[in-house]
Amino acid sequence: MQSLKQLLKQAKKKKSLPFIMDEEDHILINNFSHFYLRPIYLFKNSNHIFDNEVNISDIITSYKIIDDSQEIKNYSFIDSKNNLFVQASDIFVGLMGKLSNYINTNSREQIIRDFNSLSEKQLNTIDFLIKLIEKSKNKNVAFLNWIDSHEELTKIHLICEMRSF
Repeated sequence: MQSLKQLLKQAKKKKSLPFIMDEEDHILINNFSHFYLRPIYLFKNSNHIFDNEVNISDIITSYKIIDDSQEIKNYSFIDSKNNLFVQASDIFVGLMGKLSNYINTNSREQIIRDFNSLSEKQLNTIDFLIKLIEKSKNKNVAFLNWIDSHEELTKIHLICEMRSF
């Protein structure tokens, strides 16, 4: 917090804001290519199959990703209509997005109230999702790519605690 405060003080003196200067107005994130690049370079020995997103594909293919003077070309973009695994991945990512949205828009107290009102079938479904996340984390923590704040992550931990994980 102190570092950020100092950075803002320096920017005020210089009459500039280095993180937002020379950027397009009203654009927070220009594209999501970094979410595609991360597994490509992090898991360089794996093959990555992405749902065909033309503008992302164009951005990714414009990069030359090098490791030990070898170009990494461990990815492809395909139409999800032709691949059940990509379709399943889309469903999972959508589910994780819904969880993230729920966590971001509800207080800890509301989450507790909501979970106390769930049916056994709903709780079993949540348990299955938590077990899948935990199994992935135990296999390799880099499989997780949370971008939520610390406060939001504590809500995920709250759910895990309520479900005895």
